Amino acid sequence: MLRVKPQADQDGTTDLTSLIDVVFILLIFFILAASFAVHSIDFDLPAARTSKALSGRVVEIRLNRDGTFLCDGVPTKKEELDERLASIIMQFKARPGQIVLMADPKAPAGEMIYLVDTVRQHGGEKLHVATAPRAEK
Repeated sequence: MLRVKPQADQDGTTDLTSLIDVVFILLIFFILAASFAVHSIDFDLPAARTSKALSGRVVEIRLNRDGTFLCDGVPTKKEELDERLASIIMQFKARPGQIVLMADPKAPAGEMIYLVDTVRQHGGEKLHVATAPRAEK
């Protein structure tokens, strides 16, 4: 019987082309996956049927349809809102209270996210979204 011996590479090297291809494909995948990551704020809107009345000190912040703010009934510019919210949250440390966001349904979502982010930056933990009772059909 004739035996054939496997021939080794003459120069003693291994072909790494396929390994390099796999590494580059993985690199491209992770670069694309990282660029599609979505950064968001965890924001759950309460259902209107489970709404309840708030007690204690309540500060109302209204977000109007045109993106303007009213802080406790006083028109407040976006540039002043940061300072005003910081002051309110500092007062809450002495006397606990809650912030209620009363947003118009057609208000810009970006302004709402700005407000939530600003409250959280200053350490505000109690931010509620006001709801109206849903009409039964």
